[in-house]
Amino acid sequence: MMNQRRVSLIVGAAICLCGAKLNAQTPGAGSCDVPVVVADYLNQPVRNLLPTDFSVRLDGSITPVAGASIDAGPKRISIVVDASSKVPAEEWKLEAEMAPELVSHARPGDQLFLVVVGNESASGAFASSAELTARLRDIGTSRRNGAPDEKIYDALAEAARHLDAAQFGDTIFLFGHYQDSGSTTSLDTLRNLILEKRLRFFGMSFQDRFADIPGGFKPNKPIPGFHLAALEGLSGETGYYFSFHAVRDLAYPGQLPLFKNFLSDLYTWMAEPYRVQISTPAIVAGRTLEISISEMGARKVNKNGLHYPHTLYSCTQQQMKSPDIRNGTPAQ
Repeated sequence: MMNQRRVSLIVGAAICLCGAKLNAQTPGAGSCDVPVVVADYLNQPVRNLLPTDFSVRLDGSITPVAGASIDAGPKRISIVVDASSKVPAEEWKLEAEMAPELVSHARPGDQLFLVVVGNESASGAFASSAELTARLRDIGTSRRNGAPDEKIYDALAEAARHLDAAQFGDTIFLFGHYQDSGSTTSLDTLRNLILEKRLRFFGMSFQDRFADIPGGFKPNKPIPGFHLAALEGLSGETGYYFSFHAVRDLAYPGQLPLFKNFLSDLYTWMAEPYRVQISTPAIVAGRTLEISISEMGARKVNKNGLHYPHTLYSCTQQQMKSPDIRNGTPAQ
């Protein structure tokens, strides 16, 4: 029998590239704060780690860790929902149900922003969980026939630009397809925007990712002719993944409750990562980052349970500004 916290679905196409509240902190010269999620085999956060448990390398060189603690302060999350006409009705039904489910886990002080592909423009301002849930439910019941183009890149770029004056833990979460059509934003532009702003990018689709793969393949083995799509690779670069949950799989008895547990886990990852402070000069160009923890086997963590950006860009004092969480609300 499968543990009730596990989802018997393909997550990230089976491929992953990759506490206590803190007072607001802005690292000075010679330091860089990195959001790191450490999850065990059941996707549950490992919360008892100390700075000495982390090992960090930049461009292959060992780099000192100045601090590491859970940052449970308010986070900014841009939700992108693909309501284009290319999303079949059965997939859209799940998007319209599961996006509010994810948002329902937002905490007081979290700031949410909505961009809808193929329906309407961005919401224009950050919103609370209740406000965004109401908008999502309204969109879910009134989807119009959208244009034939599926401008995913444009929507993701708009979501990224709204997260200006980058703050620790900023995140984009896409419900929709990984394919793009008709965007004026190029993949290179989108990639630079997301990586240089140091955003975390999750993707979730209700497509069958392996629909075009010949039958008989083994999910835990390399699949001949299979390649990651561009957005799957981009999500992996930020330390996360594009997960796929086919409509037919979620239709099996008991799968939806498991899937909702999975969404709850993902929100916890977004909301309460470790803030790992690396002692290093200000980073203004991309540098390769590698992070590991001690006693991974004893902690029931494998390398796919470590989520962090694999390349660091523009790690400067201003871009590592954090929201003021002393009173549980973002700084004004």
